[in-house]
Amino acid sequence: MRKRLFVAGAVAAACGALVVSGVLTTANAASTPAAPTAPAAPAAVAAPVSPPPTRVAASEHEVLGDVIPSGLGDLVFYGVKLQQPRLPETTFGVMAGARDAAGGLTDLIVTNETAGSDKAPGFHAVSGGLNVNGHDVPTFGYYAGPAAKISASTGVAHQARWSADPNVVVFWFDPGVAEPADLKAYDAAGNELPAGNTGVGHG
Repeated sequence: MRKRLFVAGAVAAACGALVVSGVLTTANAASTPAAPTAPAAPAAVAAPVSPPPTRVAASEHEVLGDVIPSGLGDLVFYGVKLQQPRLPETTFGVMAGARDAAGGLTDLIVTNETAGSDKAPGFHAVSGGLNVNGHDVPTFGYYAGPAAKISASTGVAHQARWSADPNVVVFWFDPGVAEPADLKAYDAAGNELPAGNTGVGHG
């Protein structure tokens, strides 16, 4: 499967201004007693200018659907829009990324179909586990079809339906688990579903 690495950074900007003005009073000397001088008006102080909001890191691609939390720290998965002339039947990929406390996204690695329709029934774009910029990304991919359970020789995968297309199921295994073999998907009644492409890609 074809993967690409993307890393985004966060930038912040802030500015402030404080303006203070005073009132100057004068009195003319005269031979007659001067009238009592009124207290000087208090100095006018302008309110500080609020800094603009901090801009957080964002995916370098158009994010499709909701971000899927993995339950593994800051690691998340999300669909991204893809358009490549040499892959006319590939319209999206699944990105593994990191989400910070402010909700910003940093792309880590994307996996996508490289042959045929990206929504043909079965497994697609299975990516082997690897470490990307200090983040342990486990084996993950997606299944096109009504998969209620996805399993392999290494155990049962975590999974979530993609909000942009509920017929697409994103799945992932725990970090450090051996590369999965014998990938299978089952519907809610326990029937085995079409296998599709169960090969695991790297890099």
